[in-house]
Amino acid sequence: MAASGTAEIQQVGKTSKTYSMKGKEIASRKGKTRPPLNFLSILNNAKKTIDTSCPDKLCEKLYAGVFLKENELKYFVDKKTNKNCFMLFARKLNICWIDDSRYWKWTKEETSGEEIEMAELKKVSWLDIRGFFDRTIDLSPGTMYEIVFVVRMTGCDEYYTHISNYTVTLVLILSGSKTQRNESLKGRRVEEWFEILVGEFIMSPENVGSVEFSMEEHGDWKSGLILKCAIIRPKE
Repeated sequence: MAASGTAEIQQVGKTSKTYSMKGKEIASRKGKTRPPLNFLSILNNAKKTIDTSCPDKLCEKLYAGVFLKENELKYFVDKKTNKNCFMLFARKLNICWIDDSRYWKWTKEETSGEEIEMAELKKVSWLDIRGFFDRTIDLSPGTMYEIVFVVRMTGCDEYYTHISNYTVTLVLILSGSKTQRNESLKGRRVEEWFEILVGEFIMSPENVGSVEFSMEEHGDWKSGLILKCAIIRPKE
């Protein structure tokens, strides 16, 4: 976590029992703003602690989000639904050929006071971006979730075909089942962030475990894409 966020994080307990009791106390504030019941457990598992002395300030912090792993994984609470959400940045995703500077490069951008890295596509024929989240138990029960990739179109060398000329395949694998959909990237404006829906699922006991998701296009040489992150959040 960056230095600006570290000052806001303070030690509040020494045992998991302390976290559990404190979380229940805060979450039971009837008629007042309150975070999800298991928020402290999530932070504790990631060895992150947070100041709970002021419930309202606590909620604002959770709405803004807490990095569980710097530049890779962020936990936040959706303000409208009061449900748990997670953001997997590009460094957390498995991107084919990402370590070869001929095909991808890393760029930086500041988000909510934190500097994160984004993956910029230079050229590739085998576009394959995969994510894996192994803590679906931390999602809010009985909630319909969606997973989206957040991307942006960029300019493209005329030698390569622009990514906007292609249709990408989106795959979601959960509890042994697989869903797949296709989405055309035509008509997207250059330099504007937009979301690509991977799929949806209900957080039920049967879906406790892990979820895998991907975006693929295996064809001609293509360019013109920046990948920021993937988000797991309640469907509006």
